[in-house]
Amino acid sequence: MLDLLMNEGAQWFTGVAFVASLMFAITVLLLFVGGDGGLDGGGDVDLPDGSGDGNASFKVLSLQGVVGFGMGWGWGGLVAFRNLGWTWNVSAVAGVVVGGLFVAMLWLGFKLVYGLAGDGNVHRRDAMGLTGTVTVAIPASGSGRVRVVIRNHQREFSATSRSIRIESHSAVRVVAVRDDGMLEVEPA
Repeated sequence: MLDLLMNEGAQWFTGVAFVASLMFAITVLLLFVGGDGGLDGGGDVDLPDGSGDGNASFKVLSLQGVVGFGMGWGWGGLVAFRNLGWTWNVSAVAGVVVGGLFVAMLWLGFKLVYGLAGDGNVHRRDAMGLTGTVTVAIPASGSGRVRVVIRNHQREFSATSRSIRIESHSAVRVVAVRDDGMLEVEPA
């Protein structure tokens, strides 16, 4: 078995595959253990991990991307070299293709995960047409407060009415959002 992995040029594929697989296993183990597992060497090393700001396309050029490519190149090249009987050069090209597929899967995973993110912001203009409850009475010529539920998020906004007083705990409907950000309401 050792002859299959370590002679006639297979040692290049085997070495890269084992190192990348070991790094992947350590990454997964630390993911489940949490944090750095208490492994603090005292130094400050800043490795790219794909979690910072920037273009999502470059997130694959991180430690995970390099490890994924290494695993694909090593194992793909080893399979092509030993099982398919291809030459070392052709097997290396096959390894590049498999490594590229691993990186493409990583990129697709990042793209799908980042697509799930939302800003969670609730904008005043989203309150148009909704009903709410007055929390602070709205005088005929002034402002009060209104509680409105927008996309399952309860928010309270400053509000005014069109020349009528609206008592606290009254139901209202939002008819406009003014330029100053105040909601204009009428009794519901």
